Amino acid sequence: MPQLLVQIGGETLPLRSCHWVLFGPNGCAYASEYGDGATGPEEAHRNFTPRQRDRDRETRQGYHVELLSKKQWRKQAGPCFYRTCTHTPVQQEVVSR
Repeated sequence: MPQLLVQIGGETLPLRSCHWVLFGPNGCAYASEYGDGATGPEEAHRNFTPRQRDRDRETRQGYHVELLSKKQWRKQAGPCFYRTCTHTPVQQEVVSR
């Protein structure tokens, strides 16, 4: 199987060595998967948040998906998952049923 390559910050990397990350409006990382889990940010967002209406709500609230190199992941997302980041918590939208 051919290896998919991506360019991040002028560097060419194998997609499988990168990470898709879901960032909240506060800059905190809330979900992550290996790069070869999706071929684009929309597919990665679908993997993180399966229901369309939930993805739409997240997008309205300022959530977004980025592809990061391993080095970027350690710097930008790692602290969020290790609970050492300094981001303020996101206020969750109350959904009435």
